[in-house]
Amino acid sequence: MAGCVKNARPKAGRYVAHGEPMESEFDRLLEFSRSFDYEHDNDREIVIVGCDYIESLIKEILEATFIDDPNEAKALLSDSTGPLSGLVPRARLLYLLGVIPEPVYKDIKTVGKIRNEFAHKVSASFSDNRVQQLCGNLEWHVQSLFMKPPPEATARDIYQVGVNQLVSHLGALPGFQRFNRERSN
Repeated sequence: MAGCVKNARPKAGRYVAHGEPMESEFDRLLEFSRSFDYEHDNDREIVIVGCDYIESLIKEILEATFIDDPNEAKALLSDSTGPLSGLVPRARLLYLLGVIPEPVYKDIKTVGKIRNEFAHKVSASFSDNRVQQLCGNLEWHVQSLFMKPPPEATARDIYQVGVNQLVSHLGALPGFQRFNRERSN
């Protein structure tokens, strides 16, 4: 990992970047997969966990894309006061920089809308017409898997497969962006 050094406890799989501890990619993905289990019965948790993980990947991609100036990056990406404090503005920047393709960008926006449905409506579920419509708008998984979902796939199935395909794509980009940044220096 460029800019990262192994911590004194390599068994824990932890790294330090810009003086701050960072979980290994594997540890984060493992935690995500445990919370995003297809057998999990809480729709709200599935939606929030999926969107939050995508948001963390997007932030990591941006940090890997920026020059090595952690204070300026932190000011820009601050979750409460930074101009790029939300999911969609961050994804928009990645799209406009050519880091993510348009279908990925559109799906990230859709995942954010689905999260908002669950965040602002206590009774939200995957059986709601609005949520089903939004899940039906997800398209990256169709392109990345080269097939449409089967007719019996539920809105939740489509959401989970869609988020998993976004995570698979986005998960490789921080390392790719670091490599490109170092290569250009």
